[in-house]
Amino acid sequence: MRSPRKLALVAGVIAASLLVALLVLPLLFQDRITTRLKSEINSAVDARVDWSGVGLSLLRDFPNATVTIDRLSVVGVKPFEGDTLVSMRHARLVLAAGSVVRHLVSGDRIIVREVVLEQPDVRLRVLVDGTANWDIARSEEPVAHDDSQAIRVALRDFRISDGRVTFDDAHSRLEASVVGLDESLRGDFSEKQFVLATRTRADSVSVRFGGLPYLNRVGLELNADVDADLPANRFTVKDGSLRLNKLMLAFAGSVTAGTPDLGLDLKFSTPGTAFADILSLVPAIYAKDFEEIRTSGTMSVAAQVRGAYGPNAFPALAVRAKVENGAFRYPSLALPARDIALELAIDNPGGHVDNTVVDLKRFHAVIGRRPLDARMVVRTPVSDPDVDARVVGALDLADVGRTVKLEGVQELSGRVAANVAMRARLSDIDAGRYERVDARGTVHATRIAVRSAALPHPIAIDTAALRLTPSTAELTRFAAKVGSSDVRAAGSLDNLLGFLLRDEDLRGRATVSSSQLDLNEWRSDDALTVIPVPPRVDFALDASADRVLYGALTVANVRGGVRIKDQRATLEDLRMEMLRGSVIASGYYETTVPGRPGFDIDLRLATVDIPAAFASLTTVQALAPVARWARGTVSGTVGLRGSLGEDMMPVFAALTGKGAIETDRLVLQDAPVLGKLADALSLEPLRNPSLGAVRAAFDIVDGRLHVKPFDVAMSGIAMTVAGSHGIDQSLKYDLGLAVPRATFGNAFTKLASQARRAGAELNGGEVVNIGALVTGTVGDPAVRPDFAGAGTSVRNVAQQVVQAGVERRTAAIQEKADSAAAEARRRARAEGDRLVAEAEQQAGKIRAEARTLAANVRQEANVRADSLQARATNPAARIAAQVTTDRLRREADQQAERIEREGNERADALVAQAKLRADALVSH
Repeated sequence: MRSPRKLALVAGVIAASLLVALLVLPLLFQDRITTRLKSEINSAVDARVDWSGVGLSLLRDFPNATVTIDRLSVVGVKPFEGDTLVSMRHARLVLAAGSVVRHLVSGDRIIVREVVLEQPDVRLRVLVDGTANWDIARSEEPVAHDDSQAIRVALRDFRISDGRVTFDDAHSRLEASVVGLDESLRGDFSEKQFVLATRTRADSVSVRFGGLPYLNRVGLELNADVDADLPANRFTVKDGSLRLNKLMLAFAGSVTAGTPDLGLDLKFSTPGTAFADILSLVPAIYAKDFEEIRTSGTMSVAAQVRGAYGPNAFPALAVRAKVENGAFRYPSLALPARDIALELAIDNPGGHVDNTVVDLKRFHAVIGRRPLDARMVVRTPVSDPDVDARVVGALDLADVGRTVKLEGVQELSGRVAANVAMRARLSDIDAGRYERVDARGTVHATRIAVRSAALPHPIAIDTAALRLTPSTAELTRFAAKVGSSDVRAAGSLDNLLGFLLRDEDLRGRATVSSSQLDLNEWRSDDALTVIPVPPRVDFALDASADRVLYGALTVANVRGGVRIKDQRATLEDLRMEMLRGSVIASGYYETTVPGRPGFDIDLRLATVDIPAAFASLTTVQALAPVARWARGTVSGTVGLRGSLGEDMMPVFAALTGKGAIETDRLVLQDAPVLGKLADALSLEPLRNPSLGAVRAAFDIVDGRLHVKPFDVAMSGIAMTVAGSHGIDQSLKYDLGLAVPRATFGNAFTKLASQARRAGAELNGGEVVNIGALVTGTVGDPAVRPDFAGAGTSVRNVAQQVVQAGVERRTAAIQEKADSAAAEARRRARAEGDRLVAEAEQQAGKIRAEARTLAANVRQEANVRADSLQARATNPAARIAAQVTTDRLRREADQQAERIEREGNERADALVAQAKLRADALVSH
């Protein structure tokens, strides 16, 4: 009886031991495996591979082994420094544990039961020279392998969930993006020949080739059974189906994987002929109640791609699309779009993408009662775009709104007419050979009104007229209103084609005027937002405005020059009437750093009303808080440099500048500091004094205003003032006063007694010299009398004030040149160290954020371009919009590359600037 119990006990111990081993072994070796795995992978590739966690479980899918990886990332190195090649939220690999053991024992195949990739983001790039960012394997000496020992793998289930893939080939100007990718793949990779079943779905697919959009945010579904021949690296499809929105394409052919080229031999055709199928490729129409649209007409699409595709090869291709007698109408809208015809041919004999010819032989449509016709041929799209295009027609925008459902549009009216023809090579435009350019025609817009939920204010264009010539585009008339702001303009654009077709600045000159410009209409949630200066614009403007509103400020009769270039608006003696006086402004405002505008402005003030300035300007409230209690006017010069926050308010802690002001007469009423001074010195006339002429100079360093010593007469009392105050409202001032004896009255005895207790003696002459130290804050100041250096003669007042003040200040300014050279240097060094430390920390963030920002810029531009293309409600409009969307994407790519390139420069400049500011603090 004991023997079976012993056996059961032994079996239980063994089972428990195995269970513990299955639980503990992965935990014991996980960190070691992870460290070794990262080291091996990073030594084998020219990239930085990382993940946040790896899991190994023998129990989760027992008897299978499960490996999981979280937050996987593969980041490139030069020339793709900082580019993320792959990022993934989660990956899971399930292996049949028995098959692994059998492989190790007998070389049998390994069975992969499941591979799941969750939210992978793959970004593929090819540079102009053909270098690909996915070519990251380090070259090693070839190692001879025994084919009989090759690892055989049977893949049962491969899935991708919610993936994203982008492809940007600058070498052949091919761009593609896939969003919301779900993939299911099955096949036995252990066999040399097998059937690979693929089921693919994507929410949005976009393709641009040679600068032209071919697919724009199209839903995709692909089903194919592929005959895979691994020894030949050939994959053949006999009956594949590809659905693009409602357009169904049948395809067949093969893809052969080679080094470095892919061999392509594919044919596409449309089984159906309904016009509605191709109409579904227009995003603006497909996205809104497409199922209810009534259509008529026929269409056909056929394509063939054959040849090698790679860094130095391009296949032959032929695409044909045709629409005849097309029409569509929403039952809920009044008008149809009719007589739609399209004939498009795209050909390339092979060899290079530059051999592509896009020929829109005909486009015709009638919206309402007005026809629109267009044709276009594009040759050599990469090296030297040769464009021959013409657009003739008119649109009544109200008819557009009665034909197509426009999301969020409350009002749309007006008329646009165009008769434009252009034949030009971009090289001729670049070289200024305008005699070879044939550009002519006009575009007119009248009585346009737009109200939409996407626009903060209604737009009304009374009239706009553009005339094209070979060298310029002349804006002969423009009058518009946005909200309560109106704009009138006339001028010329000197490089419109270079701007549209290449990444060149749009140059021009214009006269712009307005009777009212309300910048408050840029407010969002009661706060001003950053007003951007557009990139790639080189404009000289003669600007004038009768009235400009900005916050609580009203400015009148604005006149002057504005130069816009490199995302900087430079003011050239911009004159304006404001704050019951006048101001002349010179300097610049720039938005080269997104969300962080910079400025450097010099102002000349003439009789500006102080109460009005304090009430209207946050800068005055922060830098001159005593203006709250002042009455009078001020003139002078002020120079300020710094940056603005996202609310368009100055970042006071980083503000620097200098200035000099003067007043003829000033009244200070109920100022706390003078009330405390009157109490401390028993001098009632100081409580609400009238000041004589004031001449004062100051410096601003990192948000603190330092006032240089100046003299002022205050209700019969001579006073010398020097010191500083901060944005935090803190006060540090030295005052030297020469007070007529009679002004003290009976209070002199009390003050003299107070002086004796302090070890000093007040003179009994006609003028009493006394000092005061002011600390605390503007709202709650502290005043302490200083009896040192009291003099006896009116004649020596200035000297004694300067001696009892300045010598003390020379022992307080030389204490501030010792104590400001000790204290200020110490504080400056400490502050400088803080600034440099913060700058270095911010520099690290800038370098990291530059990569993210570059990706966001590309994405935002794609969204804008897609939105622009979506608003083109018919094929002609889509072709007309293609140049603009191409420009947007190229501009974004240029800006993104510039951001990435300048990230380190900006970070280094930030640290250098912090060091310079620290040095400036010490030298100050």
